[in-house]
Amino acid sequence: MTLTDADVAQILDRAVATIDPMLDVLADSDPLSLKARTFAPASPRNCLDRTGLVAAGVLNVLDWPGTAGWDELPMRDRADWWVSRIGLITTGGVAFPSVFGAWTKKLPMSDYLGFGSQALVLRAVAREYGVTSREAGVAMLASILFDRDLDDLPASSGDSVEPLTSSGDGSFVVRLWSLGRTLLNLSRALGRRPGSPRLLGLLGWIPFVGGAASYLGEVIALRHAARLCREWIVAHPETVTPVASLDDQNA
Repeated sequence: MTLTDADVAQILDRAVATIDPMLDVLADSDPLSLKARTFAPASPRNCLDRTGLVAAGVLNVLDWPGTAGWDELPMRDRADWWVSRIGLITTGGVAFPSVFGAWTKKLPMSDYLGFGSQALVLRAVAREYGVTSREAGVAMLASILFDRDLDDLPASSGDSVEPLTSSGDGSFVVRLWSLGRTLLNLSRALGRRPGSPRLLGLLGWIPFVGGAASYLGEVIALRHAARLCREWIVAHPETVTPVASLDDQNA
């Protein structure tokens, strides 16, 4: 199967359109108004208030986007947050099937989540550095995940994706799974995403040991992909919006 640059761009354009509202939920959603409490904590009046303050404190310690702690982070630390917080959580889902050893290697579960996790985190990192356009997101993912250089990108289709909510209906997980499945199918035609070191990949075939080895391998792979993302941004300064200069990136 031969895919043209236009084919790759169309598939990844839809992927970025799916990722962006997922990131918006993680960054902006605050259904219980916990993030607001981190800016002006009030004296608790009852047990419910005390619980809310504790929960807000946890979010602030984690530097969750939208909290007072997040506002104090420089740009590079905000980008690293997506790798060290969200990336490590999604990586756990990628590595978990390896606990059961070799037979799970026949299932596409880890590959689906692996592609979805890396695409999600890379797009988040790029957005923190000011690479917000869908066209730039498509070019970045094509370069890092599929080693495809899209010199002449077609204009974004402008297709929108229904916004996610924080209602806990499983939409986030469903979309991450669907995204990973789409990118895995594309990878089979083009190449492979950044993967774990060979030794850790081999250990992933061993029951029980495989879970820890796969987790460590996916963490290394994700950090490697994040470094490639930063290198791509430095090499493509025209994709950065004026509010985020390259000098800021190195802060």
